[in-house]
Amino acid sequence: MNQSPVLLHIWNVHPEAEAKLVEQLHEMLRHVSDDPGLVSARILASPDRKSVAALIEMRSPDDRQRLEELPEVRETLNDVQDGAYNLMVTLYHEVGRVP
Repeated sequence: MNQSPVLLHIWNVHPEAEAKLVEQLHEMLRHVSDDPGLVSARILASPDRKSVAALIEMRSPDDRQRLEELPEVRETLNDVQDGAYNLMVTLYHEVGRVP
């Protein structure tokens, strides 16, 4: 099912490549930060510097699909392979919320 407004990318990364990956993701999110469909975006890193995640929530599945098609997003996601491996891309839908 490809109908989710939430996208989670998780990379395993060599610790020496973690800072570069985080910077590439930060730059990509800076380019899309004023997108009207963007609800939130976060970059997460594990304490051991071996895993980095990008969590992006859009208003609708259409907004998320449109975001994925932007050149800045596609180029960044293609370029982050240096030092990163075992990429997991998963779509999520909300099943609960705490106020």
